[in-house]
Amino acid sequence: MRWQSVVEPQTYQGWIEIPESARQVMRAALRKDCQQFPETASILKIASVMLGLAPGGVVQIWVLDECMHPVKVARGQAEIEPKGPDLGRSGYPPMQEASKRYIEQYGIPYGSW
Repeated sequence: MRWQSVVEPQTYQGWIEIPESARQVMRAALRKDCQQFPETASILKIASVMLGLAPGGVVQIWVLDECMHPVKVARGQAEIEPKGPDLGRSGYPPMQEASKRYIEQYGIPYGSW
């Protein structure tokens, strides 16, 4: 994956292997019915992967079980892409004023993940 963090500003790139245990949870989500909510059995037949991209290049990955509860399956650290956004062909977009004020007040939560 590759993404840019406008608030830092920084561009990150990395590779995280999805473990077999995550694939098993996803396959089960397609086969099993959610016992908590049996009335939704025909609706919840999906397999989902969610990526969380945090300041400092931290990546966390969750999959959803048959009841759509998130199950954390991986965590990793991406590297800085020195060329920046669009491999150096463009710069970072300007940050919105509301975002600037929030960061000035609360900072960037490095290490909170």
